[in-house]
Amino acid sequence: MLRAMYSGITGLKNFQTQMDVVGNNIANVNTVGFKSSRVTFQTTLLQTLKSGKSPDGQFGGTNPMQIGMGSKVASVDKIMSQSSFQSTGKITDLAIQGDGFFVLSDGEGSYFTRAGNFTRDTSGYLVDPSSGMKLQGWTAKISSSGKRYVDSNDPIGDIQISAGQVMAAKQTTFVNLAHNLKSDVGIKESTIVIKSLSGQNIPVKFRFERDMSKANRDKIVYKWTAESLNEDYPLKDNKGYLELDESGNVKEWITYDGNTTTPKSDPKIRLGIIEKYNIEQTGTPPAYPTLNIGGGTSTASIEGDIILTKDGKSVEIDTTQPINVNFAAGTPGTFEVTLTDKDGTALTFTGTGNTVKDINDALNKGLEDAANGVKLTGLQLNATDTSLNIDAGTTALTLKGTEREVLQPATGGEIKLTDLETPTNFSKVKYQSPTVSTSTLIFDSLGNSYNAYIKFTKIDENTWQWKAQLEDGTPLKKLDQQGNQTDEIAQGVIAFDSNGSIAATDWSIEDDGSINEVDGKGGFGFWFDPAKTGGALDQSQEPSSSSAAGPVKVEIKFNNITQFASPNSVTVNDQDGNAEGTLESFAINEVGEVVGSFSNGRSDILGRVALATFNNPEGLMEIGNSLYAQSSNSGLAQIGIAGVGGRGTLIPGALEMSNVDLAEEFTNMIVAQRGFQATSRIITTSDQILNELVNMKR
Repeated sequence: MLRAMYSGITGLKNFQTQMDVVGNNIANVNTVGFKSSRVTFQTTLLQTLKSGKSPDGQFGGTNPMQIGMGSKVASVDKIMSQSSFQSTGKITDLAIQGDGFFVLSDGEGSYFTRAGNFTRDTSGYLVDPSSGMKLQGWTAKISSSGKRYVDSNDPIGDIQISAGQVMAAKQTTFVNLAHNLKSDVGIKESTIVIKSLSGQNIPVKFRFERDMSKANRDKIVYKWTAESLNEDYPLKDNKGYLELDESGNVKEWITYDGNTTTPKSDPKIRLGIIEKYNIEQTGTPPAYPTLNIGGGTSTASIEGDIILTKDGKSVEIDTTQPINVNFAAGTPGTFEVTLTDKDGTALTFTGTGNTVKDINDALNKGLEDAANGVKLTGLQLNATDTSLNIDAGTTALTLKGTEREVLQPATGGEIKLTDLETPTNFSKVKYQSPTVSTSTLIFDSLGNSYNAYIKFTKIDENTWQWKAQLEDGTPLKKLDQQGNQTDEIAQGVIAFDSNGSIAATDWSIEDDGSINEVDGKGGFGFWFDPAKTGGALDQSQEPSSSSAAGPVKVEIKFNNITQFASPNSVTVNDQDGNAEGTLESFAINEVGEVVGSFSNGRSDILGRVALATFNNPEGLMEIGNSLYAQSSNSGLAQIGIAGVGGRGTLIPGALEMSNVDLAEEFTNMIVAQRGFQATSRIITTSDQILNELVNMKR
């Protein structure tokens, strides 16, 4: 009985301890970064009434007989699980997503917390608002070149963000270009299909090549070549050049005369073979050859062209041999044309008819030399009275062969090729400007800004010319590949490989427009001297004394440019110069960097928040004010930057809420209450039994 009473006493004490823990959890349900606790119990001493015995022969073994002496508290454990986040919008509120702890210092020791409700004091330090302890991390240093940086290998210290911090002026030393130059710009290849006089299709393909010779480098000039894809009909005029304006409209189209470099008086393009022969007029004034009709009362002139075809192809005539038109009277009369082709074959074309109309009907259908398979078309008789009969007789024709003009290029407006025989048949040549520019502000050592442009012009499939200049086109001066100043124009050639990546950046362009891939004469960058007339950006003005900052030398970095079929998007995504600026605001990002925004439009790192982790965070010692101290069983603090080492990342403008689960705590409260009530009944029942023993003596 006494054992039962003392067992009950241990239970009362243990349940009271559990109620204390539950009460503390519930009291901190709204405490920022609070981690709840739990109680676990275990048995205490036991009294052995009889030891156990192992089996012996025919007898089995027996278990020991023991009576417990109650329970005791085994542990009060911290539950370090991640809790939910509450958005606050305050820039100095931070929540940790992960296992890390903020590090605070009172100047003597380090303390740790999950509560990220920080504020700034009058000196600009980030502090815990309750204790005044300072948040630890690294404040940015300034290098000899004026660049801010954080060295996380240094010991941690107080983070200070002072109002009115100044970013010193810094000279630009490089610009970094990035993104895309569109691969398929310029004039696209174009094909137009025309027909021969015999009806054959003649596909004509035009190709265009940018002319980057010195005389045309600042113009939009393309050399063109044309090729007939029907080998039976070669082009006579198959090359030339055209100049476009900035909008892509034709300023001038030049066609060379035959296989020369002599411009024709007009840009029309000819076939290289003779498809038709014109009848040459004779006499003064010129007149067509005639035949007598109506018994000599009138004449019919022979007009039109002679066109010979065989198997759908043109046949050329030997115009040095006689060409006769004969008519023999009769019913019906006979109409005959005799001539010799280019190969020396005598051809005879015969038709029948008496009147001019009958003969013209036969000519319109075409006369044939059946023996050689050649057909004649194009001739006609012109008479006032087409009902008259033609008299017998012979007329000799003198012919002139001409190479037919087949295409009319545009001499203005959009790039267009028109079929001269069928003007409704035309081809518009696709064009997109091969030039794209990007600009950036460049700073001298005093912080004066200058607007510089980098202009790209596509040369061929994989090469582009670049040129550094001002907005008005005034060129800047070139740095050579060793970074030395020259008096040459700042320009060069960059090349891409078949995957659209940069292959070369040091090529140059010669005066004749050819590319020099060997000597490395392409520009490394550009330079200017704002303190010298002629070297300054505005060469028409004397430089002011405030611009006397010395030459500005700028390297151009091309390695992040690509050449894909995507739209042009090349831009300067970084340059290291800036004007002087004053801190206007700051923010803390996910990896703990404190980034300040300055009045010069630049941002820079001001510091970085440190986080700590422990091998056993449940072993930390709570010291109040939501702070923990390192204990002998927590392990050493492993301090470093957020985002690595399992420390987790930060959520700016938010706080971590308590991880107390009210439903669970109320359940634990009920269990503790009922356990306490049951245990108290053990004591009262034991007391009643003792009372009965006392009454037995009475």
